[in-house]
Amino acid sequence: MRNLIALVFMLIAVASTGCEATRGGAGAQGGSTAPTLTAGSVTFQNRDSGKDANSAVAIELLRNNAELAAESKLVGTKFDDNAPAGPMALSVGSPFRAADTDSARLRIRMTPDGKDEWTFDLQMALTFSDGSIQRFSWPALRLDNAAPERTLTLGPARVP
Repeated sequence: MRNLIALVFMLIAVASTGCEATRGGAGAQGGSTAPTLTAGSVTFQNRDSGKDANSAVAIELLRNNAELAAESKLVGTKFDDNAPAGPMALSVGSPFRAADTDSARLRIRMTPDGKDEWTFDLQMALTFSDGSIQRFSWPALRLDNAAPERTLTLGPARVP
């Protein structure tokens, strides 16, 4: 009988220490999660042709599967020629991991009011849950009535 009781206690002890994954411990899961996006911002350096106040702009951060991760919309804001504008915060809407930046895209779309032409450089900063910041830069962009939208790839635009 003593042997049976000792065996039962030993089996309970082994079962309770050997199953970290089901208890939420660090064993099978590694104890860490991938950093996720907590904040983002874009800054424009306007060139010789700023944006008119009545032309709207939508900025969308898209994961590889075109899922919207963060966005910002600007209406009623004039961007002066040869002047900076921003930083403008992105509203984070769905999970976006630091690893997603390699295949993600940034879509910028202007809804021109009349005949508007906008030339600019664009910088973006993404802040992640582990405190890391990834920066991206795209020079010499242009939006106008004929081409009001650009979709930019993040990977090649990463700033070291």
